[in-house]
Order: sequence, then C-alpha cells, then structure tokens
Amino acid sequence: MNTLKKGFTVLETLIVAILIGIICAVAFPAVNQYQATRAQAVMQDDGSRLGATAQTYFAETFTRSVTLGYNSATGAISGPEAFNMPGGNKIAAGYEIPAEFTIEMNKTDSFVLKHAKGGTYTFDGKGDLTKTQE
Repeated sequence: MNTLKKGFTVLETLIVAILIGIICAVAFPAVNQYQATRAQAVMQDDGSRLGATAQTYFAETFTRSVTLGYNSATGAISGPEAFNMPGGNKIAAGYEIPAEFTIEMNKTDSFVLKHAKGGTYTFDGKGDLTKTQE
C-alpha cells in the first residue's frame, strides 16, 4: 500500500519565505515615508493653529507674547484662560519641545516643533513655518 504524505516541500517553503521578505523590503520604506509625511502635515497644522490662536490672543489682550505649557504625553496645551485654540487646547503628542514655551508676536523664530518622524520646524508668531532640519 502506497501512502502519500501531504505537505509542503522545503523548496516551496523557502520560496514563500523569500517572497514575504521581498514584500517586506518594499513595504517598510513606503510605510516609513508615509509616517514622515503624515507627521509633517500634523506639525504644519499644529503650528498654524498655535500661531493663529496666538495672534487672536495678542489682538484681544494687547500683549506681545504668551507662555504656554505642553504635556508631551497627552498633547495638552495649557496657558492663559483667553488662549483658546479651535477644537480645544491640544496638539499632537510626542513633540520634543520644552514643557513650557513662549510664542512672541511677529518674531521670525517664535517657537519650534520637533518630532522624531517629522523633523524640526520653526514657526513665527503667525504660525508660518520654516523647515529647519530633516
């Protein structure tokens, strides 16, 4: 009686492993690029919101600077009661910025947002940005 064993040969398994390796080699750089692009877009939005809110705050309070607190774990922004960002006083979590920073009116390098995936952006008091590092 002839019994046939069903299963994959070593060669078939090796071919599948090689194909999975090739797919991963192509996918990982694409995912990393997407994450960097996404982080940069979020940073630009956060910087613009902070700058626009600061300009509104300056106009309403007749001041030229505002000092804000930042919680890197939650992204919460704390500051004077009159400092109200659209959608709540919160930006993305995980920025490498001081726990307390100051935004100054019309200063070209008023505040900096730095993120491991998005790079470093310097914002002026209006929220307009300049990319300073990769």
